[in-house]
Amino acid sequence: MTAFSRKGMLWVALLVGASLAGFGCAGAPAAYRKNPQFDSSCKNIKTYGLVKPRVDVFEVSAGGVPELRDDWCAAARGNVVAALERKFSSKMINLKTIEPDVSTSQEFDEVSALYKVVSYSIKTHTYFPANIFPEKVDKFDYSLGPIDRLLERYGCDGLIFVYGYDEISSEGRKALMATGAIVAALTGVVVVPRGGVTTMDVALVDASGTILWYSFQAQRGSDLRDPGSAAQLVEGVMADFPQCGQ
Repeated sequence: MTAFSRKGMLWVALLVGASLAGFGCAGAPAAYRKNPQFDSSCKNIKTYGLVKPRVDVFEVSAGGVPELRDDWCAAARGNVVAALERKFSSKMINLKTIEPDVSTSQEFDEVSALYKVVSYSIKTHTYFPANIFPEKVDKFDYSLGPIDRLLERYGCDGLIFVYGYDEISSEGRKALMATGAIVAALTGVVVVPRGGVTTMDVALVDASGTILWYSFQAQRGSDLRDPGSAAQLVEGVMADFPQCGQ
């Protein structure tokens, strides 16, 4: 794992703690951000394109070392997509799940990679109390650059980007945590282990690349590999998703 990935995981763990404190218990509606031009732009979006979500699922060893599990990522991604499709269907929103072809796969990869970087900045400066910039919250203005060609190619008016992150404790780590709980009960010394962190963010982006709407939620005790758990997190993060083009 790269130094950036390790730093990113540490940041997520810190952010989740702050976010859970601010949002209350798991399953509570996510806090969302909205661009100042949201109302005028949203009315032009009638068909949404869902970009293949990136869902990173890590197994955390007994020693606290995270390892990305491709098989767990694939299972979690499938659960998240299914939950999103059900959510949009229940809202009677026209959704297209996009499968990039040869002509657009590279462009989608580039835009998705940029989204992850921009999303990191959004969470850092509009959610994380230690680094929050009030002006960024009051005037929520972030962009990925024009995506009109992609929208035209797939017959959509806006794109939806989703990033999910999950940490699953290994069996060895669970055993260690159980032992730690016993020691804590006997000694009164409590050590809080890392692990069990789950986050998800969703963004609606218009043709200009402007992020019109963004939502983030953090939970503990979720498992995106489980369809029900994934659906619960999707329900929370999508609680205030806007119905444009009405």
